[in-house]
Amino acid sequence: MLIRTTLFTKAFTISFTFSSVILLSACSGFSPNIPSAINQSTTKPNIAPSYGNPVNSIANNTNTKLKSTQIKLVKDGLDQFSNTALSTAIAQAMLENHNIKEQQAILEQAVQQQIITEADQGFTLSLASTNSIRANSGDSSTKNFDLALQGSFTPDIWGALNAQTKAAHLQVAQAKANLERARQQLIADITSAWYQLIYNQKLYALVLAQQNNTQAQLAAIESSYNQGLSQSLDVYLARGNLDEARSNTTARQQALSIASRSLELLLAAYPTGKLIIDGNLALLNDNYSLGIPADLLQNRADLNSRWLAILAQDATVANRYAAQFPQLNLTGNLSLTSANLTDLFKQNIAWTLLANINQTLFDNGKKKALYKQAQAKLIEREQQYLQALQNAFSEVENLLADQRSINKQWQLNQRALKNAELSYEQVNVQYQNGIANYQQVLNIQQQLFAKQRLQLDFNIQLINNRINLLLALGTKEQKETIKESN
Repeated sequence: MLIRTTLFTKAFTISFTFSSVILLSACSGFSPNIPSAINQSTTKPNIAPSYGNPVNSIANNTNTKLKSTQIKLVKDGLDQFSNTALSTAIAQAMLENHNIKEQQAILEQAVQQQIITEADQGFTLSLASTNSIRANSGDSSTKNFDLALQGSFTPDIWGALNAQTKAAHLQVAQAKANLERARQQLIADITSAWYQLIYNQKLYALVLAQQNNTQAQLAAIESSYNQGLSQSLDVYLARGNLDEARSNTTARQQALSIASRSLELLLAAYPTGKLIIDGNLALLNDNYSLGIPADLLQNRADLNSRWLAILAQDATVANRYAAQFPQLNLTGNLSLTSANLTDLFKQNIAWTLLANINQTLFDNGKKKALYKQAQAKLIEREQQYLQALQNAFSEVENLLADQRSINKQWQLNQRALKNAELSYEQVNVQYQNGIANYQQVLNIQQQLFAKQRLQLDFNIQLINNRINLLLALGTKEQKETIKESN
């Protein structure tokens, strides 16, 4: 509705003064001081003051003291709460991780878009005021004061607005599913990086022990050679073995720093490469449930997101189809007008009610093309969903097969490691008694080191396999609240 009425003189003066200020500000180059909404952590990142920071150690045990009196722990990627330090790190990363914050912002955008879309279906009402002074020839002038009230409503005859609102609701649900998937992925990534760091620590300790052992052997061989009890070949072999061991130690030290930085990035911390974890590789059990293939449709957030995308696109197709038909709009106007403020409410109210029907007669096929385009997009998303579904089933099957294979290799290597340890002890005794040469000692030693490393490799492979399997099964996020330990 539109109402025209005379504004009182004070309101006109304020309006005229405010307009003058805006005009003068524009002419003088004045810029209002608008506060920035940019997060200060974005413009001024929290960079570490130096690269020589002390090593940050995380204790991997259940007695770790938490930062707050009450924290909601999240199950780790192995679906357990037993590692309190890891669960605490994951819970805190949920608050600081940049990807999680990005997905939360995307969800907020979808929520606000839903509100905007729903507003298009409602009744809109606007109020506007105008005033004018018209100078005639001579000294006479004419004043006019108006107050306008207008209301409009668009009936959803063909269901276009309803389809648009439905699509907005589904996009919110899709954004929630994407956020849940991002959380599941973060849990899996942190758990994997956590144990990858422990694995690299163990491997570094192994190569360092091998280097120390080789150095001690070299010292013993050189002493024996000086006494005329060993050959020069043994000395050369021992020196070459020590150089190789030192090279391996340097390489593992670099790999350890990389693994440390990877975990620090996931925890939204500055990547110093100095983080260490006081703990061991996890011992796995078979307390997880595979369920049935249909459970993937409910548990996996990425599949749920793709399905919601199909439903949202289907609603968009309905909206594009309805847009091809005539659109009806109802507008009501109510007005009062007067040249004098005192006579404003003495005038008769004039009102009008308009019904507008809008139909494009010729648009070069644009609306039809938009409808066909939406249909093609729907087919595309359907095929993407079906392909993702088949890939999900295949992923679970492959991970289960890998688990059985790694388990078998781990058991076989465990027996081979025991035999290598016995062989190394025996060949050392034979060498000291002059029965075996040093080349035989080196061969057995290298075999022992290879078996020890394989045991660590199979252990971390089993951990990563279990993490990926639980992620592929779509384990629901679970939390528990614990209090600060004394």
